[in-house]
Amino acid sequence: MKRIALVRMTALGDVIHSAASLQFIKAALPDAHITWFVEEKFAGILAHNPQIDRIVPLDLHSLKEDRSLSKITSLRRRIKAAGPFDLVIDVQGLIKSAVVARLAGKRVAGLDRHSAREGIASILYSRRYPVDCADIAPMRFARLIAQALEIQIDREKMGRKAPYLFYDPKRDRRKIEAFFDSRRPNVLIITAASLASKTYPATRWIDVIRGLEDCNVLLVAGSADERRAAERIGAESSARLLPPMDLDALKYTVGRCDLLLGGDTGPSHIAWAMNRPSVLLFGATPTTMMMQTPINLALSSGIDVHPCRFDKSDRSITAIDPERVIRSARSLLENPSFQPRGAVPKQLR
Repeated sequence: MKRIALVRMTALGDVIHSAASLQFIKAALPDAHITWFVEEKFAGILAHNPQIDRIVPLDLHSLKEDRSLSKITSLRRRIKAAGPFDLVIDVQGLIKSAVVARLAGKRVAGLDRHSAREGIASILYSRRYPVDCADIAPMRFARLIAQALEIQIDREKMGRKAPYLFYDPKRDRRKIEAFFDSRRPNVLIITAASLASKTYPATRWIDVIRGLEDCNVLLVAGSADERRAAERIGAESSARLLPPMDLDALKYTVGRCDLLLGGDTGPSHIAWAMNRPSVLLFGATPTTMMMQTPINLALSSGIDVHPCRFDKSDRSITAIDPERVIRSARSLLENPSFQPRGAVPKQLR
């Protein structure tokens, strides 16, 4: 198996969790050439990864507005030009990802119809495998990849993974570094998510920040609406809002912090990928959406949620007491093994 393609277009958190398998593929198949098909806006999360030989960004999202023959033909040519492949693995299990996989190669592996989110997608696969959707997110994707490549990736291996997100070492980071404090723990808060069901209220974050007054608390927000909400948090607390940043800068910033707090959203999962301490809050989604470790903790609202189907109207995340968040943060920051980043580590210079 020399030329392998992985198809995982979206979403950011799932792309991050799928990428955890790369180091195990390379360990088992060191001569493998790996290509990754990903939605264009998420390509930056995979950039600079030495375990990926080629990234093929695709703007499938634009097809919602432009379904012209020329647009479709251009995408088709781009997909087919990336091959040939010995095996294409559709890690996503949607019709759109299955079509990309089928265009990329004749031998396509994917989820069986009971496991795929869109079961009809399995028609386009030549090899189909079962995966339990109730398993923890990184292992769901790893089990499919391991079966398709006939290699071993188990939970023990995943628990000992090396950090696997990388950023451009040549970029100037002085604007970001100006926000960090070498004398206090630097706590990063991802203030929002794409869904309200995954967003912890601003008033709750303010209470958390007030309970961490001895820390240097920094806020990350993306869209204009998210930034306005984060500005309100900053106005009523000691926290400061970081400037807008792309995915490369975000990877650097998470790798630089001492602790990350956030909901079940893509940027929050960067901490686990980079082996940085984190506390993630779960309401409408189960805690299986992350892999918990001694330094990566999950706090649930306590509501019984389905492991595979989520209610977007569920706002139970708001019920999580800020005191629980503060205690969990303290348990990591005050652990005897905790070592604050302080000055910029050599690997981040």
